Amino acid sequence: MSNKRIIIDMSIVFLLVSIGLQCKDLFIKDDNYTVSYEYVNIKDMSKANVTTKENSKIVVDNFLSGNNNLGSVEETTLNNQEQLEEVELPVQNESVATVVNKPIWYLPVEMGRISQAPRYGHNAYDITSPRGTGETIHPVANGIISGIYTDSAGALIVTVLHDINGVKYTSQYVHLSSYREGIYVGMPVTINDALGQMGTTGNSTGVHLHVTVLDCALFDPNDPNCSDLGAWYNYSNIRLSQEFIGLGSVIYVPYEWYSR
Repeated sequence: MSNKRIIIDMSIVFLLVSIGLQCKDLFIKDDNYTVSYEYVNIKDMSKANVTTKENSKIVVDNFLSGNNNLGSVEETTLNNQEQLEEVELPVQNESVATVVNKPIWYLPVEMGRISQAPRYGHNAYDITSPRGTGETIHPVANGIISGIYTDSAGALIVTVLHDINGVKYTSQYVHLSSYREGIYVGMPVTINDALGQMGTTGNSTGVHLHVTVLDCALFDPNDPNCSDLGAWYNYSNIRLSQEFIGLGSVIYVPYEWYSR
């Protein structure tokens, strides 16, 4: 075998050995590679998303009000009048009982739209409904019927007395087309009971509900603020001047809704 042939063969051998060493080094490096996964807590992501939405609302509110101070967000508590009731859920399948907050105040109709908001001399919400006289009127909170009467213009009216954490409230429902059959003064009612149907009786320009809420006991002689209807109307204007807007002070009242 010639020297030239030997040199070529040796070159081929060295080339193969070199390739083999490189492949070995590659495999060794590959064995040392690790893949890491970042743990993501879905619950935390959800909380972060809610916080972002809340912060966005604060930014918008500040912009609309002209407040440019966009400081840190602080946790706030419900207004004292935004009452919640603790309700213990029943235990099922040996699970632990859960206590939840249940709203005390509700809207008076299932489907409604605000046609007039409270103003001086009219401390009430006027509410219309696409169902007209077919819309059933319900109490805005559990209570006892304290009045069933007609005013001087012939409006059918029901009032309900509520005791919310020791504070007396009266809700008044005006212009009903009819009363629920069988109701009487002193009758306990819940938010799911009917008081009557929406109407336009009395001094009214169309079918609607005129609903007032005041923090007093109408027709109670021991309550000087609301011992009679005259005192009731005077007190309603006083409370309005103090920025108590009836139903809107105890519950959020949207412009339009399709569920209580």
